[in-house]
Formats: sequence, C-alpha cells, structure tokens
Amino acid sequence: MVRQFADTITSFLIQENIIHDDDADIYRYGTEQILINFMTFVIIGFLATMIDTWIETVFFFIGMIPIRMIAGGYHAKTPQRCNILTFSGYVVSMILINLIESHMTYPLIYTIYAIILLSIFRFAPVDHKNRELNVMELSKAKKSSRITGLILVGFCIVLSMLFGTSSIISLSTMMGALTASVSLFIGSMVRGGEKDEETEISK
Repeated sequence: MVRQFADTITSFLIQENIIHDDDADIYRYGTEQILINFMTFVIIGFLATMIDTWIETVFFFIGMIPIRMIAGGYHAKTPQRCNILTFSGYVVSMILINLIESHMTYPLIYTIYAIILLSIFRFAPVDHKNRELNVMELSKAKKSSRITGLILVGFCIVLSMLFGTSSIISLSTMMGALTASVSLFIGSMVRGGEKDEETEISK
C-alpha cells in the first residue's frame, strides 16, 4: 500500500515535470521512507494520546533523536523493520518509565547516565554501509556525538537535582538517550567493532 502510494506521488511529479524520469527511483524510495516514518509517528502519537503519555513521548524522542542523527546506530535491513524497532523501543521505554518512576534512586540513575556516556564515547559514531563516513566526517561526528551526549546527560542531571529522581522529564529523556546508546552498541557490533580515524587512514 505504501509503495503504491509512493508510486502514485512519483508518477504525479513526473507528469507535472517537477522531476525527471531518470530520478524516479530515487524519489520513489525517498517518498516511501517519508510515508513509512510518518505512519509510525502517527501511530505513536495516537498511542500517546490514548494512554496520556505525551510529555514522556516528547522527551523520549528529545533524548533519542539527536544521538541517532549525529552518532548513528543500528539500522535494520528494511525501513519497515527499522520503524517496527523504533515503535517497539518506544513502547518498552514507556512501560519502563512507568515501572521505575517511583523506584529510581540516585545511584541507579547516575549509573544509567554513566552507561549512556560510556556507550557514546566508546562506540559513536556508527555509520551505515549506505552512508560510510570518511576521516573528516568521522572525527566531526565523534566530537558532536560526545558534546550531544554530555548536554543531554547534563540536562537530566540538573532536572534530577531540582525535582528528584522521579522527574518524568528527566526519566523520559534518559530513556530516549539510553535507547539510542543501546542502538550504538548493537550497531557497532554488527559493523564489526569501533571505527576510528587511524583505521580509516590506514585503508
């Protein structure tokens, strides 16, 4: 259904001379990705409305998306699987936030912060075979990933100090960052370990 809709949109763009025939496959693929992602976030939005978790949802993605965009992580073989993993990670995180909200302690929360930063500093960035980073891009992404991780964890620490360990905003942001950090670890293992500048230069 999504592919057919993407074909229809691409055909319309070609008929209106907005894009060229030669670029049809690229636009068809791009349109399909946008539609799949849009559908996933619509479903997440609907679920957040039904169970009244909009605050948790917004800050979960504030914690996850910056790390995913800058540091990368695990990529499923198909966009559909990728979105299923995103949705599954979201659902699991919402359940965990609800379970740990009243049981979180400072030693535990700071341990999780340390795990997030350790994962980012050790494994980021993790590129993809369809978008491999060169030496310059790798160095820039590594620095940006670490700065982003420090900002997010710092944000969570301040909220924890001001409002306690049960702050829903800090917990949601933390779970988003933790999800992205787990993705970094898995992505690094799938790609064959850490990729660094020295390895790239020696190629």
